Amino acid sequence: MSKKNIPAVSVIIPLFNAEKYLGECLESLHAQTFQNFEVLIVDDCSTDNSLKVAEKFFSKFGDNLKLMKLSRNIGFPGIPRNFALEAARGKYVYFLDSDDLLSATALEELYDVAENFNADVVHVEKCFAFFDADGKSGAEVVSNQAGNFVTAPTLETPDIGKRVNDFIGKKYLWWACNKLFRRKFLSDNKIKFAATKSFEDMIFAFMCVATAKIYVRVPFVSYYYRIRKNSLSHESRDALEMSKTMLEVVSALNNFMDGQKFFRENFQYRYALLDFFIQERLEVIAKNFFVASDLEPAEVFEFFRKNIFSANDNAALTAYLFVAAGLFKLYTNQQAEEIKSLKGVSL
Repeated sequence: MSKKNIPAVSVIIPLFNAEKYLGECLESLHAQTFQNFEVLIVDDCSTDNSLKVAEKFFSKFGDNLKLMKLSRNIGFPGIPRNFALEAARGKYVYFLDSDDLLSATALEELYDVAENFNADVVHVEKCFAFFDADGKSGAEVVSNQAGNFVTAPTLETPDIGKRVNDFIGKKYLWWACNKLFRRKFLSDNKIKFAATKSFEDMIFAFMCVATAKIYVRVPFVSYYYRIRKNSLSHESRDALEMSKTMLEVVSALNNFMDGQKFFRENFQYRYALLDFFIQERLEVIAKNFFVASDLEPAEVFEFFRKNIFSANDNAALTAYLFVAAGLFKLYTNQQAEEIKSLKGVSL
């Protein structure tokens, strides 16, 4: 294949039952000021008319639109994205969710920065967010990133330890959809999405933060994130499912760090990352058990032992102690607050 036929960017869209939103998503791509890209849509066995909506755009994108379909429903976007990565031809890769939108200059701005810096990753720090009912006109600029914002395209420090600490401090936005990736960088470092039901973006983002030689932050806002109650990211999950997912994420992070010389030689960063993630998730899980149920602490610990950790003999004790320590810490903190409040009451 001649280089002139190779697109500069591959835009990857995982799809499942998004017929209401996909047309608007694809229209935002068709309106791009930068047109040297291909669109790869991977359908996760939709049961609505999503594919029919996509097919209507062949007249606009021609051969640059490719529709693929998984043989069975996966239920989360990581695997469809990996599937598309195998077929992608672009020098760079951009991940776009089927219910979201891009500003007209998004790909042009990202591509120009990537080329100017020879970047592995171009990281956008903020996005437009809007509630489904309000529409794009009600969008506001937001970020889950805890500060550290730039005012011009800025090369990130090559110090991996500093990057890990900043990641733990939430000074990186964890989404996959706010970044442009050099495809060769992803391939060379074997970076793919983990097969987890959630946090696949976080794992993917961390792999990139920990391995990219040239990581650039940019201040412009280009992504429109639609907030809708029935989206996968807003589904409520019970504590058991959250607990299993937590262990899957820890396992994926561990497997990645096993293969990285920096983390083999600097255990403190490895443990700091895992502790950060585990403690953050344990707080949510523990509140579900202690606040939303009448279970005693011993019953909660026994529940975890029987339903989760007994399935993995090698990691059982370590994982169980992590959970037990986190739950006990939360429980005792709650008791301390109750005692403190009682001391202020005159009897």
